[in-house]
Amino acid sequence: MFQVLLSSGPVAVAGSRALPAGGSAQVALVCQALVAGGRQLVVGCATGTDQAAVQSVPVQAVQLFAAFGPGGAGAGPVSAVSTVAGYAGAGGAVTWWAGGGPGKCLSVRLVRRTRAVVGAAGAGLVVFFASSSSRGSLLAARFAVARSLPVLAVPVGIPASGLPPLGPGSWSAVGGGVCSSWVWVPGQASLF
Repeated sequence: MFQVLLSSGPVAVAGSRALPAGGSAQVALVCQALVAGGRQLVVGCATGTDQAAVQSVPVQAVQLFAAFGPGGAGAGPVSAVSTVAGYAGAGGAVTWWAGGGPGKCLSVRLVRRTRAVVGAAGAGLVVFFASSSSRGSLLAARFAVARSLPVLAVPVGIPASGLPPLGPGSWSAVGGGVCSSWVWVPGQASLF
């Protein structure tokens, strides 16, 4: 499963903010396997996937990018403020205001934070889709494709046929691993 990721550098983890029953356990299983394989993780600050990733692995295995400030200043309704605070309190590395300071609106900070998370990855992105219309997950995946990083998708609560396209190309099933996953195989853009 993880052989599709590049051999070195951190792995970005992104995904839906609302996970179905069993979704958090699936995120935890994948993140624990990545860390057991010697990978560092880069994650955001939202509920759902980000929260499950941070809570499932040792604090030293994660670099966290928060779109808000210490104490939850500027946080939104889906910000995992208590999880991020607990992580920081345990000595975790947090980049506060990763998408810009309090003068920027939350939606702008979230986009910029997502770009920062993917920008800090060197090995690829593992993205958990609980919906084919998960805007943040799709944004992270498209940022990774733009950087020519491998994108490994884990559908949680949706069929693989519900994975959204990331541009020219297709999803290809990956054998083995701790759960069902698909890798994005970019196609050649048409000249006409």
